Parts: sequence; structure tokens; C-alpha cells
Amino acid sequence: MADGFDIHLNEEQAQRLKAAAEAAGVDPAAYALDVLEQALEISAVRGVREYPAKWAAEDEARWAEYERTGEFITLEEFLQPFEALFAGPKSKA
Repeated sequence: MADGFDIHLNEEQAQRLKAAAEAAGVDPAAYALDVLEQALEISAVRGVREYPAKWAAEDEARWAEYERTGEFITLEEFLQPFEALFAGPKSKA
């Protein structure tokens, strides 16, 4: 079992990490650890072949709500938070 290790970031990566951490109001090292933990959780979920029960329950609830109201959001509306996440922090120019 590994005791841990250091990760080297190039200058551009370090600048991006610092900017993201500042935007979140946290220390860059703490921010990096949190992002890494989230990535590890996501990769663990991807490794599971069964659809998690909580996701199935959420799908069923959303479908029932749609059948009841007929209301929905467009794909563009759904994707906005993801696009913002991938776009990164906005310049304050």
C-alpha cells in the first residue's frame, strides 16, 4: 500500500488550480484534494455495472413528475451547468 506521493503540476496547470481555488475561496492544496476525491468517486461509480438504486429512484420520480405535469427542460438548459463547469472561471476583465 502506498504511503502517498507528490504530484508535479506544470506552470499552466498550477495557475489554473490557483484560480479555481481562489474562486472557490479555499487553499489550492485543499481544492486539489477535493477535486481528486470527487474524480475517484466518479471513477468508482463508472466501474460499477449495476445502475445504483438511488439513481433509479430519482429517474422514476422525475418521470412521474413529467407524466403528472408535462413540464420539462430543454437539453440546452440541462447542459448549462456542465458547460459552465468545463468553461472554467470567467475573466474579471
